[in-house]
Amino acid sequence: MATRIGVDIGGTFTDLVYFDERTGKTVEGKVPTVPSAPEEGVVNAITQHVPQEIIEEALFFLHGTTVGLNALLERRGSRIGLITTTGFRDVLEIRRGDRVEMYNLFWKQTEPLVPRRLRLEVDGRMLGNGREYRPLDADTVKAAAQKMIAESVDAIAVSLINAYANPAHELEVERLLREEGFEGGISLSHRISGEYREYERTSTTCIDAFVRGRMSNYLRRLDGRLRERGFKGTSLITRSGSGSMTFAEAEDRPFETIMSGPVGGAQGASELAKMLGIKALVTADVGGTSFDTALVIDDKPQILFEGMIDNMPIQSPWVDVRSIGSGGGSIAHIDPVV
Repeated sequence: MATRIGVDIGGTFTDLVYFDERTGKTVEGKVPTVPSAPEEGVVNAITQHVPQEIIEEALFFLHGTTVGLNALLERRGSRIGLITTTGFRDVLEIRRGDRVEMYNLFWKQTEPLVPRRLRLEVDGRMLGNGREYRPLDADTVKAAAQKMIAESVDAIAVSLINAYANPAHELEVERLLREEGFEGGISLSHRISGEYREYERTSTTCIDAFVRGRMSNYLRRLDGRLRERGFKGTSLITRSGSGSMTFAEAEDRPFETIMSGPVGGAQGASELAKMLGIKALVTADVGGTSFDTALVIDDKPQILFEGMIDNMPIQSPWVDVRSIGSGGGSIAHIDPVV
């Protein structure tokens, strides 16, 4: 029998619930969110609403958060660079050559996460069948590494042409970056996405690199504070595509946690629909920053396998939650890619 503690961070409040399977007891609590240090709101909620013996006996801590999403929307993530194949430096700006709002004469394209001077090319090429067409030029990689170090880049996204078919060049780039002394985070496209379509894979890899530092630091701080409070169990975070992953897994694949917070409401509603025998329903989750809604059919929220965040494509499974901002908060408009 296990005790589970769940905490969700919203823009205004941090909500807590714990369930003790031995007694069937459920307790809820709410405290103000601490925007400058979200983990403090989590610790405050646990301290105020969970007895010490429950904290020490709990087997699982399950967390939902919008830290990664907000970092992306507010552009408060890592300072990142991009290493790509010669000729693909501008893929983030060329995009698909279309307009998100076709008839809006005042529409402006979203600024890329990586400025052009930090998008560097390396020579070498793989073909779509995985065969090496031109060997990787180590000197161009070393030059790029020194440029990134000189620019004090926090993380580097590596997205080479056709790396999904053969990742050998990306792995060699990673080795050379470390050999040259780069100590920051490295996101390799074949690990992050592993799918074809250069623009979408590059965008997803850059998003991962952008939120990697902030999410990793946040999860480490939070886990440390939980241990200080006496928690000895497993720390989990909800995935964008439903389900959960350990904090360690989330540090390796932080882009999978971007919709962590909103997904919890949709998943909870699907369980309620199952209990009540409701075949179809629309969920509504009203917070201080955004209004989130999702569609549940046959006890399951709808899953996307590719979507858009702030007009940037991301190749990742996630529950189809649509969000609109309110007041002075940030706007998180999540659209599917057809």
